[in-house]
Amino acid sequence: MARGQIIAFAALLIVSLFGATAATAASPKWCDSLYHGVSVEVRPAYHMVSHYAMREGNHPLNNTLSLHARYRFSFSNNSRLGKLFPTAYQGIGIATYTYWEHELMGTPMALYLFQGAHIADLTPDLAVGYEWNLGYSWGWHPNEAMNSRGNVMINVAIPLTWRANDNWELALTSDFTHFSNGDTHFPNAGSNMFGVRLGATYLFNAERIEAPAKRLIAPSNTLRDKSFAKHISYDIIAYGGWRADRFIENGTFFYIDKALPIAGINIQPTYHLNDYFAIGASLDLQLDSSLNLYNGIKDADGVTIAYARPSLWEQTEVGASLRGEISAPIFTVGVGIGVNMHDAGYDMSRIYTTFSLKAHLTRRLFIYVGYRFNSTQYTHNLMYGIGIRV
Repeated sequence: MARGQIIAFAALLIVSLFGATAATAASPKWCDSLYHGVSVEVRPAYHMVSHYAMREGNHPLNNTLSLHARYRFSFSNNSRLGKLFPTAYQGIGIATYTYWEHELMGTPMALYLFQGAHIADLTPDLAVGYEWNLGYSWGWHPNEAMNSRGNVMINVAIPLTWRANDNWELALTSDFTHFSNGDTHFPNAGSNMFGVRLGATYLFNAERIEAPAKRLIAPSNTLRDKSFAKHISYDIIAYGGWRADRFIENGTFFYIDKALPIAGINIQPTYHLNDYFAIGASLDLQLDSSLNLYNGIKDADGVTIAYARPSLWEQTEVGASLRGEISAPIFTVGVGIGVNMHDAGYDMSRIYTTFSLKAHLTRRLFIYVGYRFNSTQYTHNLMYGIGIRV
């Protein structure tokens, strides 16, 4: 399961670089169409202890610290993407984390994608914005709280950025970080932390950057109105994943020691309001071989030693959801809430939510990574797939 997550995330890294190159390939000097920067960050954080096992070491595990090195790029203000998203930036980062308790938690490292932009300029040199990070972390020590050596990393942040001069940016940021294996192993208590960032970014070709844009997106009288027409598109997504689960016997839960496969299809009609925002619906079909398991083979003493599976129909979820999406260069971030129309057992949730990221290879082809929750709070499964827009 960790290998599958590594492959999926490596594919996203390749897509991000390919997408940046393809978007600027029309220029004979495509490197001149990008603005480049490197940054370092220190992120102290308060760790919300979610399981008693995290209290067993010599430290209470309430404090964490991470160090980050990052490369970023943004699009020239003369390019189409630069005009549509004048303050957007994206890139790749690598980090190391410490919980000050190596024997219990390990010293994990993370490789991640990130993207952000200004929301509003407070002064000509001071701006408040948003940023997300999505990546994969490794180097964890399995324990009674998080029984996996690799975990997905999700981070959302609100940075306050000060442009010190033409080449330097300094940032003070508040953020939230979540680590989870997506229920590919049990237990999966997760690791959640609230923190701050102190960061410095050096911009290499700042002499070509125009005056700071005043908006996250282009004004209404610019490129958007001239080139965009409201329309409906149809995304067809096929994905897979893994999930560990449990079965019930006489009121007792028995955990399965391996992850079982998941496959799904989403058919998603979407109405594009403008270049940035879209709303729509989705028909969601998911075959989950971890659902509704029950006790099967017993040993001579009557102790369950294997599980049994129900029919495929009892492991099939059929849902309909409402979706919303925000588009930026290369990536589209989406959220959805849906209703499961097929209720066939104790393991199926009536309400589910999804969070997704589409990384665009071309105008029609994209890689899809998502996270599905039962109700609005219980993790269910990760989704790795590919989609096509028709």
